Amino acid sequence: MSFNSPDVSSYKKELDNSIVAVSELKLSSHSTIKIQSLLNVTIYVLATRFLEGSVKHIVYNCCKLRGDSKSNLKLLSDKLKAFNNPMFENIRGLIKEQLNYDIIEGIKNKYYTEKDITLLNQIVQNRLDNTHATEDAGRWYSANRKDLDDFKKEYEGLLNVVVFIDCLNWDDSSKSFIKK
Repeated sequence: MSFNSPDVSSYKKELDNSIVAVSELKLSSHSTIKIQSLLNVTIYVLATRFLEGSVKHIVYNCCKLRGDSKSNLKLLSDKLKAFNNPMFENIRGLIKEQLNYDIIEGIKNKYYTEKDITLLNQIVQNRLDNTHATEDAGRWYSANRKDLDDFKKEYEGLLNVVVFIDCLNWDDSSKSFIKK
């Protein structure tokens, strides 16, 4: 899987290295079983961070490619700081607002599927379930219901959506973004 952005590619390699490290943890004691559980949560957090960071990076770079002014890029940067829940609809809304492009085109043109969207959202939702506390202490210790095997099934969906977004490029002749 290749990306147009070398930064997104590099960030994915870093995430993949973390996934491999977690996969190779040898369960040899009660403590390592506990550590495995914590690392399963960590992978979901890192994957969501990868998704959020990639979307922000791609949107920002697309605006630079479009020729946005420094002051507009500063406003965009401030707006991107508030983007922190990368569920698909939030990503779609951000890209529609900032790039005037509807990424649902990816489904219409079969670059990714509804299932990919569901899998992406499951990763983000699991991260949300594990990082935001509730008032019910009974749920504090059992929020994570997923493990690395679940993640590996979901990860492909997330990547399919990011690959599509990463292919957006400014077209000077049409004065719009197109998928390249």
